[in-house]
Amino acid sequence: MNTLRVTNSQFSAAIESLKQLVAFPSVSNTDSPDYSAQYLDDAAHFIESELKELGFDVRCEQINDSPLFVLGSRKTDATRPTILMYGHYDVQPVDRAHWDSDPFKMEEKNGRLYGRGASDDKVGIVVILAALRAFKEAGKEPNFNLKVLFEGEEEFGSNNMGALLKDEGKDLTSDVLIVFDGINKDVDTGTIQNSTRGVLTMTLKVDALTKPTHSGMGCLAPDPAQALAGLIYSLRDPRAIMGFMEDCVYASHEEIRLLDASSRSEEEFKSEHGVVDGGKLRGNPEYSISHRILDEPSISIINMTCGKPNGGNSIQSSAECTVGVRLTAGQDPEKIEHAIRDHLASQPVMWDLPFTFTRTGLSARSWKTDATEPYATKYLQAMGSYYPRTAVMPMGGTIPFLENVFSNMEIFIVGVEDPDTSAHSHNESQSILVFRRAIDSLITFLLK
Repeated sequence: MNTLRVTNSQFSAAIESLKQLVAFPSVSNTDSPDYSAQYLDDAAHFIESELKELGFDVRCEQINDSPLFVLGSRKTDATRPTILMYGHYDVQPVDRAHWDSDPFKMEEKNGRLYGRGASDDKVGIVVILAALRAFKEAGKEPNFNLKVLFEGEEEFGSNNMGALLKDEGKDLTSDVLIVFDGINKDVDTGTIQNSTRGVLTMTLKVDALTKPTHSGMGCLAPDPAQALAGLIYSLRDPRAIMGFMEDCVYASHEEIRLLDASSRSEEEFKSEHGVVDGGKLRGNPEYSISHRILDEPSISIINMTCGKPNGGNSIQSSAECTVGVRLTAGQDPEKIEHAIRDHLASQPVMWDLPFTFTRTGLSARSWKTDATEPYATKYLQAMGSYYPRTAVMPMGGTIPFLENVFSNMEIFIVGVEDPDTSAHSHNESQSILVFRRAIDSLITFLLK
C-alpha cells in the first residue's frame, strides 16, 4: 500500500508559500481602492515560478487586458488519464476597518491562518502545488497527466474565461476537472460539491426629488426610501413572480436522499451564519438545508443606499439597492431578468415615483453534475483516509465558467474552506487542519 503523505517540513513550506501568495493584494474588482494590475501580475508570476520548479511547461496568457491566466501541463505517461486542476488567485476587496489584523499579512491564530485569500482561493492553489511537490521530493509520479488553470478574475465574473477557452480549449481537454474552490461541511467532513447556483445582479433605483429637502416637509415631499421599500417587499417570494419558477429542474429522489444524508441541520446553519435568536430560515421548512440550496432560487437585497450614515434631517432625492438573484438548475438569467422586470412594472409605486432597473453585475447559469461519477467517487474515498467523515453538498455560490465552458468532462468541486472561513468577509481564515488534510487527500487521489 502506498502511503505517500505531506511531511511536516513540506507542510511548513506550504504554509510559507501561502503566506507569500496572500501578501500580494490581488483584488480583481477594478472599482476597489486596493485594485492594482501589478499586484495581480505579481501573484500570477509567483505561481508560474512555483510550477516551473515542479517541472511544468507554463505560460501566462492575457485576454482583452484581463489579469493573467496561468496555464501549465506536465505529461507523466501518455496512457494515463489527464486531470485538469483549477483555482483562482484573485481576491475580494477588503474593509480594513473591520479586520483584526492586516488582511495581506497572513497570521496564525488558534489553528487558523488569517488573511484575505488565505482560504478563497489561494489555499486551493497551494494545495495543488504542495501535493505535487511531495511527489517530486519522494521521486514518484502521479497516476495522471497533469494540467492546471489558474485565473485572476474569478471574483469579478471570469469575464474572459470563455474567450481564453476558444483559443486554449483543445490544450485543456482532460478526463476530469477538479475545482479547488469549495467548502467543507465542517473541518471533520471532507466534502465535494456537485452543483453551483446561478447568479443575476441588478440595481433598482427610485427617484423622488431633484435635491434633498428638509424632513419637516415630509407631509408633502415623497420619500424614495419608502417607495423603494414597497418594491423590495414585492420581491420577497420568487414564487409570486410570474414565470420565475417555470423552468426549474428539480432534484431526483436519489439526489435528495444523498443530500439529506449529509445536510446540516437548521440549528447548525443558524449558528454558522449568525442568525439572530428567534430568527427563522427562508425556504420550505420540509426541505433539508442542502435540498433548499439545490432546488430553491432566491432574491436578496445585498446593499441599499439612501443618504449617508448619521446624515441630517433630510428626505433624500433618491434611493437604490442592489438585487442579488441566485438561480437553480434550468433557469436562464436573461429570462429571469425579464420576469422580474415585468413584475416590477406591474407594481404600484408610492406617490407614482419613477424607478429604473438595470443589470449591473455578474450573470451566470447554475451548474450541476452527478456526484456518483467515477473520479468523484475516488476522490471521496481519498478524503475518507484523512477526514472522519465525507459528504456531497450543493454550493451556494457561483463559479461562472463551469456551465458555459466545461460541459464535456467530469467536474466536481473540492472543499478547502469550512463554515468558519468567512470568505468574502472580514477576518477570512483557513483551518490549518483542513489545509493539511486537503493536501494529503489530493496526493492519495493522484495515486489511484
